[in-house]
Amino acid sequence: MEINYRIAHSIPGRLRVIIPALKNNTAYITIERMFSSLKGIHKVRIEPIIQSMVIEYEPAVVGRNMILRYISLYFRQSRFESLDSFMVQAGPDLRKDIFRSLSTGALILVAYLRKGFSPRPDLFVYAAVISTAYMVLTHGENKFRHPDVITGIASMFSLGVSNMLQVAMITWAVNALEIFQDMRRSHRLLYI
Repeated sequence: MEINYRIAHSIPGRLRVIIPALKNNTAYITIERMFSSLKGIHKVRIEPIIQSMVIEYEPAVVGRNMILRYISLYFRQSRFESLDSFMVQAGPDLRKDIFRSLSTGALILVAYLRKGFSPRPDLFVYAAVISTAYMVLTHGENKFRHPDVITGIASMFSLGVSNMLQVAMITWAVNALEIFQDMRRSHRLLYI
C-alpha cells in the first residue's frame, strides 16, 4: 500500500505536505517529536484541520526526497500505530536495548529447542550465552549493580556451568523486565 500525500509547496529548507492519513492518526505531538529528532530537520508542525505537515530542514544535511521517504515509511505502518508511538517515545539507547533483548530472546529460544537433540552444548547455546552477556553488559550505567547482572552471577553459582542455557534464560528474563521498567519510566518522564 503506497502512502497518499501531496506536496503543497517545497522550497529549499521548507516543505509542506498534505497527508490524508493524519486524519486517522491523532498522535500529532508524538509525530512532530519523532520527525524533529531526525538529523537535519529543525522543526515540524502538523496542522490537523488541513491534514498537513510543515517541515523546516537543513538542505545540506537531509534532502527533500529523503524526508518524503521518511513520511512514506512512517504512515505506511499505520497498522502498528501503538508500537510506533511506543518506539518513538523510547530513546535511541532504549531502542537498542529492546532490539538486543529481542535478538537474544530469539537465540535462547532456538538454542532451547535444539538442546533436545543433543545433551551437549552446541553453537546455538554458546551464541545465546554470549548474546545474553553482551545484552546485560551494554544495558545501563552501573553494570555490576544491575539486577540482571546479579541474577546472572547468582544463577551461574547455583545452577552451575553445565546449565548455562538456563542461566541465560533467567538472566534474559530479568533484563527484559528491567528494560520494560526503563520504558515505563521514560514514558512517564515524557509526560511530566
